Amino acid sequence: MQPTTEAASYFVPCVLASLAAVACGTLLAIMIFQRRAEHRRIAAALGALGGDESNPVRGARAAADEAIRLDGALKELRAILATAPVGIVALDSIDRIVTINPAAVRLLDAGDRPAEGRLLIEIVRSPDLETLIASARETGRRAEAELPFSAAGGERRAGCSVVPLSRDVGNAQLLLVLEDRTELRRLESLRTEFVANVSHELRTPITSIRGYAETLAENFALPPDAARFSQIIARSASRLGAIIDDLLLLSSLEDPSARRDITNTPVRIAGIVAEAVEQVTPAANEKRLAIDVTVDPSLWVMGSAGLLAHAVANLVSNAAKYGPADSRITVTAAAEAGYAVISVSDHGPGIPEIHRERLFERFYRVDRARSRDSGGTGLGLAIVKHVAMVHGGYAGVESRTDANHGSTFRIRMPLATDRGGKNLPMATTPATPASSMQTQSEHSAGTLPIAPSSRRTA
Repeated sequence: MQPTTEAASYFVPCVLASLAAVACGTLLAIMIFQRRAEHRRIAAALGALGGDESNPVRGARAAADEAIRLDGALKELRAILATAPVGIVALDSIDRIVTINPAAVRLLDAGDRPAEGRLLIEIVRSPDLETLIASARETGRRAEAELPFSAAGGERRAGCSVVPLSRDVGNAQLLLVLEDRTELRRLESLRTEFVANVSHELRTPITSIRGYAETLAENFALPPDAARFSQIIARSASRLGAIIDDLLLLSSLEDPSARRDITNTPVRIAGIVAEAVEQVTPAANEKRLAIDVTVDPSLWVMGSAGLLAHAVANLVSNAAKYGPADSRITVTAAAEAGYAVISVSDHGPGIPEIHRERLFERFYRVDRARSRDSGGTGLGLAIVKHVAMVHGGYAGVESRTDANHGSTFRIRMPLATDRGGKNLPMATTPATPASSMQTQSEHSAGTLPIAPSSRRTA
């Protein structure tokens, strides 16, 4: 009995030790298997990252090279942002600043405290900018405007562009680009003031020269050469006077303080078109031109009847000057998407495409010799552009130089509405159908104080 007991006492520990060894071996095998599987996954990931799944080492090297390249590109991007002349601000979905460059810090007067991580409203308080950002978020499209910003050194003006960086409307990250226009606007103000002052000072002596020259030519018996010279002086003084009148008008349209003094009343488009066509009819008759007018009598805009008639008369006069004899001029006015659109078309030689972009600049001419011979000042279309801008619209041109040559100038302005948001009542007079404007018409737009300077810059 004693040997059996001793054998049993050795057997149990051996079995337990064997079981423990088997368990440890199994656990070690599992750990080795898992480690190898993890190595395989890491190798596959490195290979996929480097573009070579079959060779993890080569993939890892490629991934490292790519990381170095991206780090270099990031440094270059930061250098570009730091030296960019325009302000750049990246905003997250709640308008928190993610990135801002030094130009934006200076323009927004953000101070020395780091701006990243702060809400934009903490940096700059501008309801107009908040409205612009909200518009970009709601529409998912780029929004632009020129806005003022208060700074320690005085008010600054900047062109603001808000660009959504994704299509997630309402929660998209935004990129705010700021172009400092403070100095540009200051120089423009100085230029406008200078032109206005010089023009005002020149007006009186030029009027006197013209008056004396006309008096000599008409009331005195002068030798033929002297009479001819007097007529040349009178014509030149008259042209200078027209240029001065146009310059003064342009200065008033460009001056924000003068703009506030412009009359803002309901104006019927049919009236100003009739006013403009009547003033140009004598010149059109000399070239046997027919003026076809089609106007919607229900169109009203808010603004100055005199300025609007002046602009339309400039366009119709240009069409009469540059249209061939025995041709037709078409004047139309209709409503398009909340805008009143006045169009003037002619069958002239057309305007080459390279000139169209600058056509509305002051003193710009396509054919300088022809424009000078026609008595133009080079300011007519510039006046048209600024009149349209003052009334919340814009001017444009379409032209062809092929066999179907001709040009169409358009002025677009927002339609006037009453307080309830409805269009103003229709005029009581019937619409002017497509007919030749050779008869008197009703002038609800009022009489212009001076004859419009109808001169084309082309």
